[in-house]
Amino acid sequence: MTFYCILCNIPYWIAAHEFSYSPLGWFCIQYAAVGLVALFVPRFVTLVWLLALTAADVIGGACTTYQVPVRECLENIRVAVESSATHPLRSLSVLLPALLIAATAALLPGKAMPKNQRLLAGACLIVFAVATAGGDALRIFRATGHIPIPFQTRPVRDRSRPGDSNALQLTRLPIVRLSRLWKMDERLAALEEKGRLTRFTVPSATAVAIDASGITSGESNRQMPNLVLALVESWGLAEDSPLRNAMVKPYAQPALLAKYEVLQGTVPFYGATVAGEARELCGNSIGYYLIRAPASELKGCLPQRLAALGYDRIAIHGMSSHMYVRSVWYRTMGFQEQWFHEELQQQGLPDCNGAFVGTCDADIAAWVGRRLNRDSPRPKFIHWMTLNSHLPVPVPVALHDAAPCLADLGLEANSQLCSWYQLVANVHRSVAQLALDPLSRPTVFVIVGDHAPPFGDPALRDRFSQGEVPYVVLVPRAAHNPSKSQIAHNAAISASGSRHAPRQSP
Repeated sequence: MTFYCILCNIPYWIAAHEFSYSPLGWFCIQYAAVGLVALFVPRFVTLVWLLALTAADVIGGACTTYQVPVRECLENIRVAVESSATHPLRSLSVLLPALLIAATAALLPGKAMPKNQRLLAGACLIVFAVATAGGDALRIFRATGHIPIPFQTRPVRDRSRPGDSNALQLTRLPIVRLSRLWKMDERLAALEEKGRLTRFTVPSATAVAIDASGITSGESNRQMPNLVLALVESWGLAEDSPLRNAMVKPYAQPALLAKYEVLQGTVPFYGATVAGEARELCGNSIGYYLIRAPASELKGCLPQRLAALGYDRIAIHGMSSHMYVRSVWYRTMGFQEQWFHEELQQQGLPDCNGAFVGTCDADIAAWVGRRLNRDSPRPKFIHWMTLNSHLPVPVPVALHDAAPCLADLGLEANSQLCSWYQLVANVHRSVAQLALDPLSRPTVFVIVGDHAPPFGDPALRDRFSQGEVPYVVLVPRAAHNPSKSQIAHNAAISASGSRHAPRQSP
């Protein structure tokens, strides 16, 4: 019976491998509880409980890894699967073992076993659960000086970073984890509805760009520049400088340096992708509540601020408009145009495979260039949320002329880290090329990460800062204000406490 409870973990292990889950523990000891119940209840009840626990185990891993509230995680599962060409096979690789294990459970003797055998089986299950949980408790006690409390919830702000969890190393408690996350989400929603959750200003790369270029300075008799915000999926701050510098190498070209002032630095991140969009577009801690916020709470966000200055506002994302209901809150925030996978397909832009099937990032960059050159008397603000580097990334990636994965950068060919590097580098190369193209109006570019890449492998995750993401800002030299950019740099350093000081290219 104990061996069977260990086998019940196979669906989760497959899901964790295929979808790059954060390490949440090797064994779900709640399967042992199901095994105990199976000794005294009909087989049908065991079958239902086992399937429900397996589903909770897999879904809990997804919610925790990608830092999505439980309700939204459940609502977006269908969209995620429909938007992926590879997920159906991956999903089957999880579903089929789960069904096979559950079917096998229906054949176990259960309460038909003699009483002494049931007592022995129950004792083995209890010993297994106590031994694994006790081993984790002892390890954590030695490391922290306190014993973890499974049902204890963490403060709302303390759960915001991808891959950050208080999970045990050997054991998982998916029902407890989902219950805790659900209660935290309910608490957050209640605070939001009552207006009791304090909003605080957060540093953003977009604020640095606006200050450096003087877009909101109120100066008259000047041509207002376009503003392009490229929020790069999973572009985290590498801890080793060779890899960090290799990512932004396209912005060191002499031709680009002659045309733009290049500002680099870091800003703190506070959550997953939607929180990254909130940081750059609103500059505050609204985070995931952004998707439910009324228009009254979004008045100070960038689209409406730029609308007052005469800007056209355009939002682009290469995935479905239904994912995280972007089609709703983009409109509420003040974007006049929205371009998603469906509309970009109609424009003839090709698809790229990955965690989600969507429009290829490099082709969107070219589309942005064509849109910037379209005749218009008004400047444009384009918010582009990239897609292709969303984990788990395909290995190898199907990119033309992909950046080489060099040993000097700590990269191994045909690995998750290599593919991630190539996909993010492809975005930087595409944006640099766009910036070098002749544009009808001076254009400020902001290229910034949303959060650290949530690799399932702790060794890979440790190669990136879990508190900061990098940015690059390109300011046309004609629009550059040295004093303003220095003020912006100083503000970013002061607010983030970054040990990677923003720097200015010559």
